[in-house]
Amino acid sequence: MNKRILIIGSTGKLGSELLKYSSKHELDIFALCCFKNKNKLKLQKQKFKTKHNFVLSNLDDRNLFKNFLKTYKIKYIYFLDYSFKSLEFVDIILKYNFHSHLCIANKELIICGGRTLINKIIKSKNYFFPLDSEHFSLLKSNITNDNISNVYITASGGPFYTKKNINLNNVSLNNVLNHPKWDMGVNNTIDSSNFVNKFLEMIELSTIFDINPNKIDFVVSPNTFIHSFINFKDGTTSFNCFKNKMIIPLISPLRGSYCLPSINNNNYVFENDNFKIYKFSDKRFKIGKYLNFLKELSHSEIILFLILNNIAHKKYLSGNLKYNEIINFIIINLRKKREDKYLKTIYDIIKYTNNLSDQLNNEL
Repeated sequence: MNKRILIIGSTGKLGSELLKYSSKHELDIFALCCFKNKNKLKLQKQKFKTKHNFVLSNLDDRNLFKNFLKTYKIKYIYFLDYSFKSLEFVDIILKYNFHSHLCIANKELIICGGRTLINKIIKSKNYFFPLDSEHFSLLKSNITNDNISNVYITASGGPFYTKKNINLNNVSLNNVLNHPKWDMGVNNTIDSSNFVNKFLEMIELSTIFDINPNKIDFVVSPNTFIHSFINFKDGTTSFNCFKNKMIIPLISPLRGSYCLPSINNNNYVFENDNFKIYKFSDKRFKIGKYLNFLKELSHSEIILFLILNNIAHKKYLSGNLKYNEIINFIIINLRKKREDKYLKTIYDIIKYTNNLSDQLNNEL
């Protein structure tokens, strides 16, 4: 039986965590990809004895990887990378693979791909498996737009929410990147600190489960044991909980092919603080002011938001934009540039996103 595992983004934090688990439980890794950390990839190649390894910032390797995707049938394909650029690889995979599990932690890939991507995965007889904890937590809930009143995802609060005396005009980069719960990349940590990540995760949820964005919101749960909860129309409420370890969603798709040990949640269930939740109500965070407006954006306008957010990160990290002006920068330029484009195919999305990204990076 084909149990091949491909990891795109193997040298990042999630890729390293998955490989560490794979080594311990003797899982076979068929192929590894990184963007540019070729030294770490070399070490991973030696340890796991993988025959297929690609550095995707290298044009020759990128073309070899495309041919690789056309040649081999792969059961588990992990997207643990960053950036919408992997849509090109997804498009190839869906043409040449059947009954593959696309295990995706790449937020930009899902948001840019939208329902077009989800529908194509289904129609091509492949399987989509979201790895972000909030969306993973909802997989067993059988939610539809018709059977729920609303659904909430949770936020840890980042480095600032519980510290009410902090003036966000005066925080340093070290403060911003000092997340109390998660060890993430720089971009994701910035998004977590100002709650942009929650808006993006709400859009992901809407995309994955085909739920009206107006039925989706977020609350703060500092211990991050609750990842989501649902108010159903029949009057019941369902809470979805697990300890905040990404290895839980990461290995879940593999359980269909491998006999993996159970993960015990009991100790967490009996800790009362794990079930504390708070309504988001802190006006220091500017994203709250614009959430209703942002929920009305079209698919192409969400892509615009995503690109503007990436540009804002670059400006902030280079000292050309203040931390507390990131949201204002996005909203001002979003209102100037927004237009609803009909993106019918993944190719349309790739072309539009690449052109828009190049244009905005040159202009701004």
